[in-house]
Amino acid sequence: MADSRIEKWRRWCDGQIKSEVLTLHLHRYAFREVGAIVEANKSLPESYFFECLEDTYATTQAVAVRRQAEARSRVVTLGQLVTEIRDDAKRLTRKFWVGLWDNSDAKRFGVPDAAFTTQFAPDRGDHLDPAIPDADVQRLTDAARSVTTYVDQHVAHSDARPQAGLPTFRELDETIDFIGHLFVKYANLLTASTWATLEPAIQHDWKAVFRRRWIK
Repeated sequence: MADSRIEKWRRWCDGQIKSEVLTLHLHRYAFREVGAIVEANKSLPESYFFECLEDTYATTQAVAVRRQAEARSRVVTLGQLVTEIRDDAKRLTRKFWVGLWDNSDAKRFGVPDAAFTTQFAPDRGDHLDPAIPDADVQRLTDAARSVTTYVDQHVAHSDARPQAGLPTFRELDETIDFIGHLFVKYANLLTASTWATLEPAIQHDWKAVFRRRWIK
């Protein structure tokens, strides 16, 4: 009989959370590729357009990071998913995860059982060790703290006494990387899926627009 709570987590993970995490990586990929185009064309004149592009990217990505890091009831986010899993870790059993594997050879040689021990139950317990998602929740909070503070004090609100210093693009990148890492980990736990990369492969020549003259 299906566990309704696990099914909810699977819907969250494979639905809204996956879509938003992949969009984070899609936007970063496009931003980096445009940056590479600009960097390769030293003859381009200075323009406010580039500042506008950076500001828009930084703001939208920071808001998306804050959303995924949030953990409270009534939200569907990576942070809330990991929090709920931490608080109900015994539902995610070794038997459940091994049962997700269709490859009979892998099962016969004990591959999923060993992988569950390595990734989710280092004490060889029968269910997910709650210390693992507990540590992940804290790591996500820590990783996203500067970005979340920026959004709270400068984007969603105009704080009278904002925290000194703004997050750098490097900090934003590192937080996106960690969110991606966490998504892959819990997608694997809930669905036995694997991801070689979260970077998109856009199916059309989206850079063709840059080969056209824009102003005539």
